[in-house]
Amino acid sequence: MPVAERHVQRRLPYAGGMSAYRALTARPFVLAQLIKGALEAEGFDVRLQRDGLGVVYGLDSGTFATRILVAEADLDRARSVLAEMEAEG
Repeated sequence: MPVAERHVQRRLPYAGGMSAYRALTARPFVLAQLIKGALEAEGFDVRLQRDGLGVVYGLDSGTFATRILVAEADLDRARSVLAEMEAEG
């Protein structure tokens, strides 16, 4: 598992009807926005989480990559959709 994904496997609570979001993956910000839009088009509730220090200093990879979060209940389905998207190129 890449370093960017390893440290985000904890549960993140959010208000708004769902108990927790889990990190699907971590990518550079622009790519994360594209993935978010594609997952939302498939009906997923998606959140992006950026590291504050990365935003200030313009760091966008490794541990400073943008984390793509989905509802814990949708994590497995979101992983398969993401794998299909990446396979298509």
